[in-house]
Amino acid sequence: MSAWLTPSISVIQNVLEKERAVGDARNALHSRDSHIWTLRIALVLAFALALFQSYVNYQRQNEITVHVPPDLSKGATLKPGALQKPNAYSFAHYVWSGLNDWPESGKTDYKKNIEKYKCLITPEFETWLKRNLAHKNKGGELDRTRSLTEELFYQEGFVSDVGANVVSVAMVMKLQERVGAMRIKNVTMNYSLRIVPDLRRCNEMGMAVDGFMVDPTRAENEAEEKSKKERANKS
Repeated sequence: MSAWLTPSISVIQNVLEKERAVGDARNALHSRDSHIWTLRIALVLAFALALFQSYVNYQRQNEITVHVPPDLSKGATLKPGALQKPNAYSFAHYVWSGLNDWPESGKTDYKKNIEKYKCLITPEFETWLKRNLAHKNKGGELDRTRSLTEELFYQEGFVSDVGANVVSVAMVMKLQERVGAMRIKNVTMNYSLRIVPDLRRCNEMGMAVDGFMVDPTRAENEAEEKSKKERANKS
C-alpha cells in the first residue's frame, strides 16, 4: 500500500510544481502586459501634453500686445509689450482717481472701487488697499465723500523708466473731501505710482498699478521745504 502511495505522491508533487511554474509564467506575462499598457498610457499623455504646449505657443505667437502712444504725428518705433509713457500716465490717472472717487461715502465706495478695479491693480497692491480700507474704517476716515482731480497735466518728465519694462508715474492732483456740505480737506498731493506689465486675461489694458514708488506727499509741504532750502543757500 505504501509502495503504491509513494509514486502517487511524487506525481502529485510534480503536477503541483508544473502548475506553480505555469502560474509564475502567467504572472510574469501579466506583469509585462501591465507594464506595456502603463508605457502606452504614458506615451499618449506625453503626446497630448506636447500637442497642448504647441497650441499654447502658437497662440502666443499670434497674440501680442502693442501699446500705441496717442500722438503718432512724429512716428514711433513700437516694441511688443513695451509700455508707452503717455499711455502709462493716462492709465495711472484713470485707476488712481477711480479708486479715490467716493460720491456717496468711503464706507461703501472704497470697497466697491477696489473690487471694480481689481483687474487693473496687482494682487499685492489689492492686498495693500484692503489693509488701508480696514485702517481708515477703524480710524473713522471713511464717513465722507472724496474726489481727485488733475492739478498739473501730463508732461514727459512725469513718467520715468525704472527697468524691466516698469515705469514710475508722477501725478500732481487735488484731493478734496467733504462731510455733508462741509469741505474738510482741500490739498494738492504728489503721487508716484509704479506701473508694471500685466498679462492676466481679465486685464485688457496690458498694465497694472503695483503700488507707490514713494509715499504720497502734500505738494505744499514740498514747496515749503524747497523754499527753505533756497533761502538757506542764499544766506
